[in-house]
Amino acid sequence: MALLSACSTINKLQPDREAGIKNANENSFDCFIQKMDGSLEHFSSLKLVTGIFITPYLLADGKIKINSAEIKAYQNQDHYAISDKLLGTGHRSKVAVEALPGFAVRIAKGPLNVYCKKYFNGAKAVDELFLQYGDNGKIFLYSEAFITRLVKDHPEALECLNNKKLNQLSKKLQAMAEIINRDHPMTKN
Repeated sequence: MALLSACSTINKLQPDREAGIKNANENSFDCFIQKMDGSLEHFSSLKLVTGIFITPYLLADGKIKINSAEIKAYQNQDHYAISDKLLGTGHRSKVAVEALPGFAVRIAKGPLNVYCKKYFNGAKAVDELFLQYGDNGKIFLYSEAFITRLVKDHPEALECLNNKKLNQLSKKLQAMAEIINRDHPMTKN
């Protein structure tokens, strides 16, 4: 029964990574930055600006320039992203493909959050994955040991990791997070 349920969850999983990112947003209509002191500043729009010979930055409401050093997290119309200062580990990144350089995009949200950061490995931009249990929990770099401890009580989630139909680790982790988050709904208290 658990195997069938896991397979049905995998079939429902959106194959498009960007759709997973959009589903992991706090509120798809709310654009904000979280400053280094923890305060939030809301905007009607927040756009990532990149280009040749410019340092990537966020443009708020079409006129306010926000540098990555000023913030520890932000959410725009596309995703929620956190600074590598909150990650603590992982590769240094100067890649600004879908987020500010060094920022990790949340691809699954709930009691188990999954983040993906792009970095340049010498040949191309690759994904580095992070896991966080609880919104205020420590964020860990993906490892087999950590994931094994995490899914020991969730045989369906373990089945997702072993599923051969999902060939990308990020998709496996999204499916696994969906199962764990469904089993442990988040409370607001």
